[in-house]
Amino acid sequence: MNRISVRSTVLSSVFLLGLAACATEQGSMTGGSGATPSTGTAVRGGADATGELNACLARIPKDSTAGARMVAEESCRRDEAVRQSIVGTASTKSGDRASSGTQGDTLDACMARIPKDASAGQRMLAEESCKRDQANRQ
Repeated sequence: MNRISVRSTVLSSVFLLGLAACATEQGSMTGGSGATPSTGTAVRGGADATGELNACLARIPKDSTAGARMVAEESCRRDEAVRQSIVGTASTKSGDRASSGTQGDTLDACMARIPKDASAGQRMLAEESCKRDQANRQ
C-alpha cells in the first residue's frame, strides 16, 4: 500500500509541475507578446534580408514565445547563410558557363571538358555523349 501512495504522490507532483509550467508559459506568451513583434519586425526590416530569409521568418508562428521566436529566427539566419555559401560557391565554380547537356552548351565546349588523361574507351564514351547531347539540342 505504501508503494502505491508514493507512486501516486510522485505522479501528482509531476502533473502539477507540468500544469504550473504550462500556466507560466501561457502567461509569458500573453504578457510578452508586446515586445516580440517589435523584435520580429526589426529582423525582417534589415536591408540584407533576402526573399528566402523573409519566407522563413514568415513561417514562425505569431503566438510563439520570445525564446522560441529567437531560436527560430537564428535558425532561419543560419540556413540562409548556408544557402548563400552554397550558391556563391556554385556560381564561382561554374564561371557563368552553361551546364553540361543544357541549351547553352556547345559540342566544342563538351569535348573540351573531356580529361586529357582519359583512356581511349572513356574518351570514346564521352565523345559519343557529347555528340548525342548536341543532336538532342538541335
